[in-house]
Parts: sequence; C-alpha cells; structure tokens
Amino acid sequence: MGHRDDLLGVFHLESGDLEANRAGKLGEGQARRLVRSGYWNVVAALFGGICLAAILYWVARKPLAPVQWILASGLFLAALAVGIGYMRRTRAAVAEGRVECVTGPVRAQRAGKAGWYLHVADRSFRLPVRPGHVRNGMQYRVYFAPRADVIVAMEPEGWD
Repeated sequence: MGHRDDLLGVFHLESGDLEANRAGKLGEGQARRLVRSGYWNVVAALFGGICLAAILYWVARKPLAPVQWILASGLFLAALAVGIGYMRRTRAAVAEGRVECVTGPVRAQRAGKAGWYLHVADRSFRLPVRPGHVRNGMQYRVYFAPRADVIVAMEPEGWD
C-alpha cells in the first residue's frame, strides 16, 4: 500500500468521494462523517461543561454562593455554545455541499496546545489526521469544506 492509499484510508474515503471532491462537491460518506463530527462536538462540549462545573463544585466551599452557581452555569453554557457553533458550521457545510481545493507544498506544524495545523498555499487548517501521514514539503491537493473550514480529503499532487 502506497502513501496515497494510506492517506486516503485515514480519511475513510468511500468510492466516489474523491471524484466528487475533484468536481467541487462533498461526497456522501464525507457528508455523513461531517454531520457526525458536529454531533460528537456537542457531546464533547456537554461533557466538558459538566466536568468544569463539577470541578468548581468539588473545590469550592459548601454551600455554594450565588456567584459560584453563576460561574458554573456560565462555564457550562460557554462550552455548549462552542460545540453547538461547530455543529451548525458542519451542518451548513453539508447543506451547501461545496468543496474547494488548494494545491501546493504542505507543512504540518504543531501550534502548542492547540494541536497540529496544516499550512498550504497561504492557508492554515487544523490537521484532521496524525502528522505522520503528511510528508512536509510534498505537493498535495487539499480538499476542504469552506463553510466549516475543515479538510475532508488530501491526495499527493499528480495522482489522477
């Protein structure tokens, strides 16, 4: 299995997804995964908000003062708002069904605690795969859903 096949495998591309991307459209499998990722982000945000509120509850003196209840509620709502915002962007991207492509040499770079980012053609995207799957300096076609600003597929340049 070559580098291209390995890269397409980690994106879980189904037959037709890459052809749809080349035509500027989102593949069916990609659309399902994008919607699912939006829902999982809401679940993660709920869990994160509950964890933040629980930490505050366990470390604060009892009984909790009104300001502590307000702070816990605010933390929970802020985490939930982030998750819902991402879900709305992914659903909008799927509804639009459009994919754009940028081509050029890529560079995967760690951005501290924010994680790994892929830099290509004066654009920067959160890297959805492990950085070992990307060869820095190599030419790639990077397909992304512009409404969600999420990479949906990548392939080395010149592999038609």
